[in-house]
Amino acid sequence: MKDVHLYDLAFQAYVLAGAGLKLRRCILAHVNPGFVRNGTIDPHKFFVLEDVTNQVSAMSRDVENRLDGMFSTIRLRRHPDIAIGRHCDDPYPCPLHELCWGHLPASDVTNLYRGGAKRFRLLQDGITALADIPDDFKLTDNQEIQRQAARTGQPRVDKRAIARFLKRIKFPVSYLDFETFGTAIPLFDGLRPYQQVPFQFSLHVQQSNDAALEHHSFLADGKADPLPEFMRRLHDLLPRQGSVVVFNSPFELGRLRECSELLPEFRQWVAGIERRIVDLLLPFRRFHYYHPQQNGSASMKAVLPALTSRGYDKLAIQDGRMASLEFLRVHFGSVADEERERVRRDLHEYCGLDTMGMVQIVDALRDAAG
Repeated sequence: MKDVHLYDLAFQAYVLAGAGLKLRRCILAHVNPGFVRNGTIDPHKFFVLEDVTNQVSAMSRDVENRLDGMFSTIRLRRHPDIAIGRHCDDPYPCPLHELCWGHLPASDVTNLYRGGAKRFRLLQDGITALADIPDDFKLTDNQEIQRQAARTGQPRVDKRAIARFLKRIKFPVSYLDFETFGTAIPLFDGLRPYQQVPFQFSLHVQQSNDAALEHHSFLADGKADPLPEFMRRLHDLLPRQGSVVVFNSPFELGRLRECSELLPEFRQWVAGIERRIVDLLLPFRRFHYYHPQQNGSASMKAVLPALTSRGYDKLAIQDGRMASLEFLRVHFGSVADEERERVRRDLHEYCGLDTMGMVQIVDALRDAAG
């Protein structure tokens, strides 16, 4: 339960009371995070009901006082002149976000790594560019790296730290990435609401330093539970030795652990993978390598184009959320076969770039480390 839900209910209660309806109770229904599907969904178990009559009653008295301000804003011919800040995205992104934030330069202070209140304090002082942050403004070590990179336009490279990281990668090297979906109502038995279900993987394998890359992939088809086949294919294709390189290991490891809970025959195999994981996010999150084009982000979408000039902007599917929605649309919705096959090709291209991108990032780090 969130405050925004209570405000929403308070407004509805005000409108209904004004229409002459007498409300006895206000109840908020939200998804039970502990629910696990086992056959037909029982709504009484799926939802948690919370009586919020008292909270809503207290808030409803304030609704009328706020309506005049709301209508005044609605009648304006242009957007209100309000300084940008955290309220622009809380509780929801404002539809005028791009308009109000459009004056900021490419490398602006809102991209300050873990900047918190510092970002808006700088904006209030009229400082918009990272490069213009005064020398006497207190920054963390990583934020200082950002400032210097913005000023020089050159990446920061800690060659010794990068070399230590690269030594952890052992042949044969497996570059692995998953795509998942998570629905409010679990589609299959054993799942919780919003539990992430892997439906696709891409795997690039390099047996030795001079060996050619091998590419393997899996993309579930049809409306059946994708987990059993996903795990069987990954089990058969993933080498038993060497490093398993991923980007942001808690995600992949978390999904593998959840899969092994549902399919216990893979539990020991998953435990072996955990010992071989190398997280490619680490040298970027620790700022051992930082390029000004990353704009304070260590995500794959920021790192890959900064290091390799190759990105996702020309792909039909450009991020994991889009991949999830498109997979659900064409496999659980009613679409033509040609459309389904087109989206499946797009999914293969997107997930394949995730692992090929990791290969290229490691190569770029080797070059940077000398």
